[in-house]
Amino acid sequence: MSEGEGLNIAIIGATGAVGGDLLATLPKSALPLRELRLFASPASVGRVVEHGDRVHRVQALGEDIGSTTMLEGVDLAFLALPSEAARFVGPILAERGIMVVDIGGSLADRGPLVVPAVGADSLQEAARERIVCSPSAPGVLLATVLGALREFAPVGAQGTVLLSAGAAGRAGVDELSGQVVAMFNQKEPPRRVFPNGLAFDLLPGPGAVRPPDDPLAGWTDAEVRLASEVAAVVDLPAPRLAFSLMTAPFFSGLVASLQIELEHEANMDELRAALGSARGLNLADPVPGPRRVVGRSALFVGRLRNDPSGSGGLHLLAVGDNLRFGASNNAIAIATALWEGGLL
Repeated sequence: MSEGEGLNIAIIGATGAVGGDLLATLPKSALPLRELRLFASPASVGRVVEHGDRVHRVQALGEDIGSTTMLEGVDLAFLALPSEAARFVGPILAERGIMVVDIGGSLADRGPLVVPAVGADSLQEAARERIVCSPSAPGVLLATVLGALREFAPVGAQGTVLLSAGAAGRAGVDELSGQVVAMFNQKEPPRRVFPNGLAFDLLPGPGAVRPPDDPLAGWTDAEVRLASEVAAVVDLPAPRLAFSLMTAPFFSGLVASLQIELEHEANMDELRAALGSARGLNLADPVPGPRRVVGRSALFVGRLRNDPSGSGGLHLLAVGDNLRFGASNNAIAIATALWEGGLL
């Protein structure tokens, strides 16, 4: 397709939290949009969505994805879907020649994980396979921070990542709200998404815990996957990366307290300069809380401290919007890089 024609873009999962944020973000991007097609589950069919000065009706793909005419002419498809659905839909779209941007990394075994703020060398591979993956929101956050420090050669990182109720989608946000209201009114709170309750509490992060006979015993599947994602993006060994996941009782956002090991010594001024000039990252002291970064496309980093052991390491706090920064903004950056590189 020539540059002047623009792109026919599909959002699969358009009525979910990530799909909705994509719709809000696309008009602000550099992507030349020609036509937008919205798809969701049958429960959302017929729903009308306004986008710019146009109104779009949500459609359902059905089971005949490989032959349906509803996807004819589509150049690029964003997958804002649960993992199982993404793994079913993505390869079928790629076989039809549609470039697939999988948001969340469910197809990481089929296409490269990319955070353009860190690097996009693997997009040539994506152009051949027609699949590229935006990592999970925590993966985007961690890779962005480590990528900003690449001149000091990070050799490892560990810390704790707090997920919001929004990590479970709109159902998680709605349930946290319902739990808060129910507890104030002394009623039984809803507990489908968070069976043990989340309001006014902290929960272990998602994923099954590895059994005692596993080499990574005690870590959850989600924590192991997160380390693998970050390792793939920043080219570090996964065993050098260890992040505990917790779910906190806030509606949206993402918070990480990190300790980063650096091979090359640097003073605090040099570290601040590197972080302050990094793409998609803002230095902030104090660091804003997760509620204050809703709708912001940048990652906020602060509380920079030297490691008290004198090892040359760095401690910091990072806060971002799990939807805007960790999902839609990175996915659109990937699509823009593909477009600008002539790979669509």
